[in-house]
Amino acid sequence: PRVQSPLLFFLILISFIFSMSVRTYIKGSTYWIRYENAKKANALTEKMYDQINSALDEANEHKETTFTVLTGEGNYYSSGNDFSPAEWNTKKAASKDVEIGFSRWVRRLIDHEKIMIGLVNGPAMGMSATTLALMDYVVCSEKAFFYLPFPILGVGPEAGASVTLPAALGVSRANGLMLFGERLEAAEALKCGFVGKVFPHEEFEKLSTEMIEGFEKLPRHSLLASKSLIRGPVWREKMRGVAESELDTLRKLFASDETQRRIGEKFNKKK
Repeated sequence: PRVQSPLLFFLILISFIFSMSVRTYIKGSTYWIRYENAKKANALTEKMYDQINSALDEANEHKETTFTVLTGEGNYYSSGNDFSPAEWNTKKAASKDVEIGFSRWVRRLIDHEKIMIGLVNGPAMGMSATTLALMDYVVCSEKAFFYLPFPILGVGPEAGASVTLPAALGVSRANGLMLFGERLEAAEALKCGFVGKVFPHEEFEKLSTEMIEGFEKLPRHSLLASKSLIRGPVWREKMRGVAESELDTLRKLFASDETQRRIGEKFNKKK
């Protein structure tokens, strides 16, 4: 028994490590959050939302970091919320008694005090795309694009997108994404200011890492003070209200037969 106990602990630990779909680490003054669900294009599961939220809490409280970076593993930044039957129940999500994982994520992004940077290594869809507008700086690969499948699934804006996207892209272009499912390519995202830089795909990791290392040389106290003004209490209160209003609308949409049918047909296909 004395031998089995450490062995059992070791096996549980290994199982836990390999079940993680989000990897975190600290390098320099940066807290890195990396989506590692590459087999499913980094689709975001409830477990991943829990891991991301815990990571954001830890990053926010860490006394020696200045930056919080979110990025993806593989060819995708993230394909958005995982609507597969094993991970998602549309009827359950419609209930006001259920706290949806991505709503907790949005609140944390709005309230985060460190400099948040999105390194978009590939396509960003749905929730993973809308949340980028809550970050402080975003760069992307030349192969990245931004796509919101709201009309395809019968859902609507989330993460404050009903406000942030028109402000970033202009009303008509933002509505093209949210109402009609148009794509925003990397070059256009740079032109309109949705992203700050576009790097060659093959050099994306190298160049984005070098960029972060350059940022780390800047004075921490000044950066965080500026962030507190740019994303101050008035902005945060406003965005919390917008996000909550969007969530109320989403719950009503999730309750509709049409939305349930569309999500079911898209993700419940039998192989």
